[in-house]
Amino acid sequence: GYDGLIMTDDISMKALSGGFAEKARAAIAAGVDVVLHCHGIMDEMVAVAGAVPVMTGNRRRRAAMALGRIRHEPEPLDVDGGRARLASALALSA
Repeated sequence: GYDGLIMTDDISMKALSGGFAEKARAAIAAGVDVVLHCHGIMDEMVAVAGAVPVMTGNRRRRAAMALGRIRHEPEPLDVDGGRARLASALALSA
């Protein structure tokens, strides 16, 4: 499945109901890695920042990989995993 960074749209666009902390917690609970708040209002930004957990584990790994792509750093290659995915794909096409 997909293993890239998942982020919200700007939660200050009023597409969702509720307060900013509530929207941020709901997004994280839904599996989002990064909650975007782009309006620049400090009280709202503080609410979002206070509602989301410290980025650890797979969220942190996905964020690091995304930043690496921006910086054009090569991602680590799982050779055995790649071979297994290739063999599976070739078996499906036969």
